[in-house]
Amino acid sequence: MTATPTPTRPAGPTPPPSARERLNLIEQITAAAVASDYTGGPGDEDAPVRPRRQRVLVAAAALALAGFVLALGVSARVLNAPVVNTQRQALVERIAAVEERHDTLIADITAARQELAAATEDSLRLTAEGRALTDRIEDLEVATGYRAVKGPGAVVELSDAPVEEGTQNSELEQVLDSDVQLAVNGLWAAGAEAVAVNGQRLTAQSAIRSAASAILVNYRPLKPPYRVEAIGPEDLAQRFAATADAAELQGVSEQFGIGFATERLDQVQLPAATTPLPDVADVVGPDEEGEDQ
Repeated sequence: MTATPTPTRPAGPTPPPSARERLNLIEQITAAAVASDYTGGPGDEDAPVRPRRQRVLVAAAALALAGFVLALGVSARVLNAPVVNTQRQALVERIAAVEERHDTLIADITAARQELAAATEDSLRLTAEGRALTDRIEDLEVATGYRAVKGPGAVVELSDAPVEEGTQNSELEQVLDSDVQLAVNGLWAAGAEAVAVNGQRLTAQSAIRSAASAILVNYRPLKPPYRVEAIGPEDLAQRFAATADAAELQGVSEQFGIGFATERLDQVQLPAATTPLPDVADVVGPDEEGEDQ
């Protein structure tokens, strides 16, 4: 009697590896390549032994060459150190000045928006129709992230793995932009109504990306620890802990040592978004809905 083959499910598309998996694969390939350089090939045990004098001469020549190269490098660095330090300091000062100017402009924009909103509200509330329109505007600003809000919620904090003095974390032991994305997506899935990362309010135009070793939110570089605050149901933290995103973050924390903590908050206050309002998009009218563009 022959066994009936068990039907197999057709394989679906394999999801692409995460950023952390790609980094781990790169480190494994690099380690294997370096290790292979120190392993002897087949037949090494049968290779003729060089005379001792020849080995000593080769070693001395190699040491002399290495010392010469090292001396050249040290001398060049000593000679160029004042210039490099001056250029670095000038660049640091320019960056600090640009960041200060940016913060000032953001504060001016926020103040101008608040004045405009107050004037608009005062004008519209003179009539019943205007008051209804004002309430509608407030609802839209809350939904799109362009109004400061407060309420109960939760915070998810991510931090780099602890590092010993004199050492440096590998990239896998640092919080990645994909980790912040997991926290944000998990909070949205758990019922969050408003989310901000280190004070940067998220909107439909927000981006969470990395540049070198920095994480950018709304194209603003942030520093760890990363606090992802959200307003939502009172059990938002409990709901988030039950999501697949939280489970993946917990696994990353256990494997690579990054800090991962969730806390329920009785009161969360989030600022209004400062990203530019849409400028090109037009509202689709009722007669245009469903038409091919």
